[in-house]
Amino acid sequence: MYKIGDTCYFLESNIYALEGIIRSSSGGKYVIQYGNGKGIRLPESRLYRTKEDAEAAAPRRAEAHRKKTPYD
Repeated sequence: MYKIGDTCYFLESNIYALEGIIRSSSGGKYVIQYGNGKGIRLPESRLYRTKEDAEAAAPRRAEAHRKKTPYD
């Protein structure tokens, strides 16, 4: 459970971990202010306490299996 004014982290585009500040909460969703006056509304399940936790939750892309060509 987060309180107003707490710092949290979330994933943008499932790639970048961004830091934000909780501005309000209602019905299990939080309004987070981040960047230069930007805001987003997210459920608690998408918020993390530390940047490391957020980065660990980012899905990793599997190595691309490249077809061999006659030019290889």
